[in-house]
Amino acid sequence: MPTFFYKAKQGPGKTVEGEIVAESRPAAMARLERMGCSPVSLEEVAGAGRRAVAPSRRRIRGRDITVFTRQLAGLLRAGVPILRALTTIQQQTENTAFQSLIMEISSAVRDGQTLSESLARHPVLFPELYVNMVRSGESAGMMDEILMRLAEARESDDELRARVTGAIAYPALVLAVGVLSVFVILTFFLPRIMHLFDGMTQVLPWPTKIVLAVSSVFSQYWGILILVGVVAVLLARRSLKTEAGRLALDSALLRLPVIGNFARDTDVVRFSRTLSLLVKAGISVDRALALSGNTLMNRKLRAAILAAADETVRQGATIADGFKRRPEIPEFVTNMVAVGEESGHLDEALLEVAAFYQRELDRDLRLVTTLLEPLLILLVGLVVGFIIFAMLLPIFQIGQAIR
Repeated sequence: MPTFFYKAKQGPGKTVEGEIVAESRPAAMARLERMGCSPVSLEEVAGAGRRAVAPSRRRIRGRDITVFTRQLAGLLRAGVPILRALTTIQQQTENTAFQSLIMEISSAVRDGQTLSESLARHPVLFPELYVNMVRSGESAGMMDEILMRLAEARESDDELRARVTGAIAYPALVLAVGVLSVFVILTFFLPRIMHLFDGMTQVLPWPTKIVLAVSSVFSQYWGILILVGVVAVLLARRSLKTEAGRLALDSALLRLPVIGNFARDTDVVRFSRTLSLLVKAGISVDRALALSGNTLMNRKLRAAILAAADETVRQGATIADGFKRRPEIPEFVTNMVAVGEESGHLDEALLEVAAFYQRELDRDLRLVTTLLEPLLILLVGLVVGFIIFAMLLPIFQIGQAIR
């Protein structure tokens, strides 16, 4: 039978560790519980008292948290007690890192902490928005419903992120391959055939002169050009890590014709869904605005939302009044929020906003996939075609002179 190394808690302040022999991991946990211990970690020993690294151990992903949320909601809805539900989920997962996390959460709950307090100890995996939603569910006595809404919101957000990434990935790949191809042609291919034009007495056409001049620079200084490019990328990344640099980039993105709508619609969908979820969960409007505003990726839109929230709270105005003062916030969002506040159904109005901009985003995605990809391919083809044309043009002129 396998041997397991365990760390467990006996009572609120005592931690014990050791080895235990059992048929399986669930059997080892059950035995520890019968001993009055609350398992914190449990790892299989690989002979001679040395702990083995489980082959299934991997980092905890956002998808794992989403599945955990939905499973916990389903178990609580079925009437399973919280500790038993956590133990059941822990036994079903194959990710040992996630098993250890659930053990820590279970141990904290068993020691008297609430679920939201135990989740707040892991802010990277359970952000403030998640913890506040769980806390509201605990206060209202509707934990299962809140967790189900939270799982659905996370799944919708994951789907939105995947669609946006999928729409951008192929054009980015085409552009990268095109730039690399042009660089290789100018740097390593053209210098090998430049000597063909050395003995020509006639004046070279201007397209050929341009291509040969650029190729000469690339072939002689390609190392320096790569170094300059790397330094520029590093400086740009460093600048984007600052709030001012990221704000400047996001402001510029919003002014671009297609990309600006793309970025705005993505953030508006995420913001509207999150704010609707928080309002429906009973979280105060000022807190809901702050939490949902921080989910925005675009710093310009985020600053506008947070400033509108601050003005609303400080001056006692409605959310719509705060949004009207910010031109970055679309007018349709402001109007729908005003309708929702007047009717008392703000959460439903926000869902309508999310649905509207989801349709706009779908249209933008279709536009990107149907127009941007061919345009990039055409652009790369034109550049390569110009290079080939410039190199063949002198040969055509020689043929015409011979005739």
